[in-house]
Amino acid sequence: MEANKIPKYQHIKDNLRNKILSGQYKKGDRFFTEAELIQAFQVSSITIIRALKELEKEGYITRKQGVGTFISRTRKEKILAFASLDTQSFQSELVNVVSLTRGNDPHYLKKLGLHQTESYYQICRTRSLNNQPYLYQISYIPHDYILNPNSELDAYQSLYRRFYKDFGIQLMDEHFQSHTDLTVDFPDEAKKFLELGSNNPCVRQIKITQDRNSGRVLEYCELYKSWKYFTFSMSSVGY
Repeated sequence: MEANKIPKYQHIKDNLRNKILSGQYKKGDRFFTEAELIQAFQVSSITIIRALKELEKEGYITRKQGVGTFISRTRKEKILAFASLDTQSFQSELVNVVSLTRGNDPHYLKKLGLHQTESYYQICRTRSLNNQPYLYQISYIPHDYILNPNSELDAYQSLYRRFYKDFGIQLMDEHFQSHTDLTVDFPDEAKKFLELGSNNPCVRQIKITQDRNSGRVLEYCELYKSWKYFTFSMSSVGY
């Protein structure tokens, strides 16, 4: 085994923690069963149990024998939740990396806090749930956070995994800001993938992720979802 290869249970734990931190859960919600996870990830019960034990040790879930698994901690900063149909059940997700290109558009250099002499990498990805087009995602990453731009595109299916493997950064744990709105002005590529007509609105989410310590922007991201997947909820947070 390669020295820097991440164990399978770690990939699963990171995937599940990402779901917990995504805003679709609140404390006390029931989480997936071991049987559901074994089927979804096609791995042994030993691997799933280890991933769940790690999440429990970090305080994200509570496991009650004979009752089930429940959420015990979510991201505190989240006051508004941006949810979609995958909150109802475990969905089969397919991620396709469309392209990875280098750019230096002043607009995105500014968003990333880069100098005009620097550059970034633009990564376009599509996501499908149960073979249905779900999301078109464009990520802009500072040039020095892409170590191997000539790698196979599949290497960038998960930026969370990429950042962790290359830099030891847990991207989902870093500080972020996001803004969500409805728009009819979005890229033709997204419109084509999402199978939306010229008059159909699109759910747009702009997200900026920054290093908690240095404040440096790690990712500027534009996500486009079909309006059919849009659910929005607000709740107060007590302290």
